Amino acid sequence: MKICGLVLLFWCSTSLAFDEVKVTPSDPQGWQAVNVRDDAMVEHSQNQPLFGDGSLLFATDTMTPGQDKADYQYLWQESTSVIDFPDRILGNITHLNYAWYRDSASTTAPHLTPVFRLNFYDDAGTVGNLADDVLGILVWEGVYNGYNPPLSDSWEIVNMMEDNFWVFVSQSAQGSGVIQNFNATLADWINGTPQGQPGDPQITLTANTYIIGVNVGVGSGWNNSFLGYVDAVRVGFGSGDDTLYNFEVCQELSVNNDPDLLFQGNFECFQ
Repeated sequence: MKICGLVLLFWCSTSLAFDEVKVTPSDPQGWQAVNVRDDAMVEHSQNQPLFGDGSLLFATDTMTPGQDKADYQYLWQESTSVIDFPDRILGNITHLNYAWYRDSASTTAPHLTPVFRLNFYDDAGTVGNLADDVLGILVWEGVYNGYNPPLSDSWEIVNMMEDNFWVFVSQSAQGSGVIQNFNATLADWINGTPQGQPGDPQITLTANTYIIGVNVGVGSGWNNSFLGYVDAVRVGFGSGDDTLYNFEVCQELSVNNDPDLLFQGNFECFQ
């Protein structure tokens, strides 16, 4: 469905309208919990709805160092030999938004909030030659974008198009690891080759680097406890491919295929 004018940064004109996709436990639309360790959790919750009846809840309670991690992820690239969405490239990104909420019950460091990540893949223009392939994530964190510390107990809706992203390399000819440059924008990664510290991997991303998924999450190594929420993840690659993922608890179903007659499809949603 095309939708406009939800709130603040999600306003749009007719030509820039985005598709709203409702993501629920019964219809996850490709999203799934990943990297969930012993001292963390992620689930759909009605505790702090932003739009509709719910959002994603993230919680940690560190009992063992490094076990406080949980992510929620959608990878749309399914093939290892053919690019499923060739126009979803770094240079085509037109919109990046998400909303996060840090509960004041959190006892971890005050600058920590749910993190946004873009999964990327660059084949250096030589499909099938694994030797020059680069895989990793572009990471947005509030602390490197002026949220230090952020407000608690309120939703923050973020437009990340001009913000800083650091990179974790999971595969490259130089190995893996963090590129310790926390002041590089997406345009910097496209137009230059931001360098980290000595010994960090060095990679070259371009406008043609494929974006293969999106991820939001918390941890690890945060220590103490965290409680927070995420909603309204928007990734746009132009007016024809612009999606806002709205995390809800209840699935709306039509009665006799009449979209004007809706009911909540899960009995628990009536409670």
